Amino acid sequence: MKKIIPILLFGLVAVTSPLTYATPISTTIELGTVFTGTSPSGSAPWLTATFTSNTGAHTGTLVLTSHLNGSDFVGGPNIGWGFFLNTGTSSITCTGGNCADNTFSGGSYNAGPLGKNWNLAFEWLAGDRFVSGNTAAYDITFNSGLTGSPFIANPDPKAESWRSVAHVQNIGKSGASGWITGTDAPTNVPEPSVLGMFGLGTLLIGLFVGLRRRSRSEATNSSSF
Repeated sequence: MKKIIPILLFGLVAVTSPLTYATPISTTIELGTVFTGTSPSGSAPWLTATFTSNTGAHTGTLVLTSHLNGSDFVGGPNIGWGFFLNTGTSSITCTGGNCADNTFSGGSYNAGPLGKNWNLAFEWLAGDRFVSGNTAAYDITFNSGLTGSPFIANPDPKAESWRSVAHVQNIGKSGASGWITGTDAPTNVPEPSVLGMFGLGTLLIGLFVGLRRRSRSEATNSSSF
């Protein structure tokens, strides 16, 4: 019985005092609004950016995906695809896909009618356009541990609180262009630590009950002799 008591106490602690784990961060921004110019071919969203990491982490992964159609592409010489981060970065490394020719971080980059206050930008040059079906994956290292998604709405009044902007060119037969934006809010998926620890505590209590019944059964059998 004495050996069983610590198991019960640990189970109760596990139920009442769940451990704290890092919370996964999963943010998706879909660019499906035309700010000015010509609407891209096909259906919105035309571009998607997905960022994944964990709270407390100094690194994360950003995946850019094009859903453009026909001859439409994202490229330079102006800003190709821009974001606004609420924390500085120390490195941005492309790990696969159609990587941008130029990657800018930490400055204020020109997005034409949407202002200059974009501090993360990707630019594909004329010979290396970001077209239909293209993806590009980046590992980003931040200067401080993340407390949530670092991708936030641009505070510049000209940007009207957009989270992302891109310049789409060579749209349709006319070869027109347009600026598109994205406003999707980050979605942080909670870590089910409470449920996990509650289940552990319940399991330990169940183990205690089983051992106690076994102990009583053995005591009963020994007293019958």
